[in-house]
Amino acid sequence: MRISVRTKQVAGFTAIVFAVVALLGGYYVLKLGDVLIRETRTRADLIASGIFQRITQLAQEGGDLREAITTDAGLQTMLELAGYSPNMMYAAVVDRDRVILAHIDRTRVGTTLDPADDFQSLVEASHWEQARAIYTRGGTAREWRVPLMLDVGVGPQEFGSIRVGVTTLLLQDELEAALTPALITAGVLLLGAVLVSTLLARWISRPILLLRAGLARLGQGETGVTLDFTQQDEFADLGESFNAVSARLAREHAEGEISRSTLSRKLAALGRVSSGIAHEVKNPLNAMRIHLELLRMKTAEVPGTHDHVQVLADQMRRLDEVVLGFLSFTKSEDLVIAPVAARELFDEIVPVVTAEAGKTGVRVDVDAPNDLPPIAGDRTLLAQALLNLAINACHAMPKGGRLRLIARRKGAAHIELIVEDTGTGIAPDHLEKIFNLYFTTKAEGSGVGLALVYRTIHLHDGDIDVQSVPGSGTTFTITLPAA
Repeated sequence: MRISVRTKQVAGFTAIVFAVVALLGGYYVLKLGDVLIRETRTRADLIASGIFQRITQLAQEGGDLREAITTDAGLQTMLELAGYSPNMMYAAVVDRDRVILAHIDRTRVGTTLDPADDFQSLVEASHWEQARAIYTRGGTAREWRVPLMLDVGVGPQEFGSIRVGVTTLLLQDELEAALTPALITAGVLLLGAVLVSTLLARWISRPILLLRAGLARLGQGETGVTLDFTQQDEFADLGESFNAVSARLAREHAEGEISRSTLSRKLAALGRVSSGIAHEVKNPLNAMRIHLELLRMKTAEVPGTHDHVQVLADQMRRLDEVVLGFLSFTKSEDLVIAPVAARELFDEIVPVVTAEAGKTGVRVDVDAPNDLPPIAGDRTLLAQALLNLAINACHAMPKGGRLRLIARRKGAAHIELIVEDTGTGIAPDHLEKIFNLYFTTKAEGSGVGLALVYRTIHLHDGDIDVQSVPGSGTTFTITLPAA
C-alpha cells in the first residue's frame, strides 16, 4: 500500500511527540513514585519521633515502663494519628520479641506483631524497583522502624522499637490520582500534535509536490526544466538551486558529458585544556599574592588603602578558586553543602558586579526577601555561578540598561534565582548551544563560563533555564532545592 508524503509527515511528527510524551511520562511516573515514597517516609518518621519523645518522657518519670507505655493516653493519641495520615496502616510500640505494648488498635496489645518488610529498603531502592513495589498486585505492607534505645537504670539498651505500617496499595491510589492530570495533558498534546502536523503537512507538501514533478520530468530525459516557487523562503532557494542544476544538466547533456559533484564535511575539533594551564595561572597568582601581602604591610598606616588591598586579595582568591574549579571540570566535585541565604549570595557578588556595571552605566537592582528559606548548596560555587551570569549580563549592555537579581520561592521545596538584563539578547540559533563547553560568541571569550554555571547548578540537583529576545534582553532562571 502506497503511503503519501503528507501521511508520513503526520505520522512521523505524531510518533515523535508520542515517544517524547511516553518517555517523559515514564520518567514522571518513576520520579513521582519516589517523591511519594519519600513523603511517606517523612510523615512516618515524624509520627515515630513524636512517639519516641513521649516514651522517653515516660522512662524519665520512673515506674514500670511497659505498663506506662500500654496505659498512657497521650501515647495512644500519637499512635492514632497514624490512622489519619496518608498511606499509613498502623503505628505500634513493640518489645524486642515483637510483642505489642501499644497499638493504634488497643485489642492488639499483648499479641505478636506480624513481620513485614523494612520500608527504608524501598526508600533506598531504584526508581524502577519502587514502581514495581507500588504496583505489586494487592499491595504489600512495609514498616518504618525506629529502635527504642533507652536508659532504664543499667545504661542505654534496646528496649524495643516503634513500628509504623505503610501499605503500597494506598501509595498506588495516590500515585494514580496524581497521574490523572498528566494523562489528560498527554492526550491534549497528542491531539494537538496531529492537528499541527496536518496543517504543516498541507503547507509543506505543495512545494514538495512541485519539486517531485520537476524531478520526474528530469528523470524522463527532459532538459531545461524550471521551477517557479512564489513564496520567498527556503523553497525559493531550493527552486533556484534546482533550476541551476537543471541548466547545468542541459549543458552537459548537450556536450555529452555528465559529471557528479561531491560534497565534503569538516568536523570542528574541540580544544583540550592541559593541566599545564594550572601552573601557568597559579604561579603568577602566587607571586601576586606574595607581593600583595608585602604591599599590605608597607601601606598599613596609609588611610584608605586597606579596603582596596582586601578587594584585590579577595579577587585573587576568587580567581584561584575559578582556576581550580575549571581544571576539575571533568572530575567529581566535593561539594560543601550547607544552608546559604539567597540574599547573602547576592550581597557577596554585588560589589564586583556594581563595579563592572558602572563602566557602562548599568543599574543593578536586587530583590531578595530576607524571609526566604535558605538554599542547600556550596556557597563558593553558587556565588561564582551567579557572578558569571551577572558579569555576562553587564557585558551585554554596552550602552547601559538594567540588571535585576531576583530571589523568590518556587513551591515549598525550591528557590528561584533570576538574573535578568535588558541587553542585546541571544540569537535563537545560539540558545541551545550557550551551555556547551567552549562555545562563545565573544571575540575574546573562552566559552567556559556558562558551561561551568550549567555544571554547578546540576551538581546541586538544580535546573537552569534561559529566555531571550534579541534586542530586548535575557533572563536566566536557576531553580535550586531549599535547605
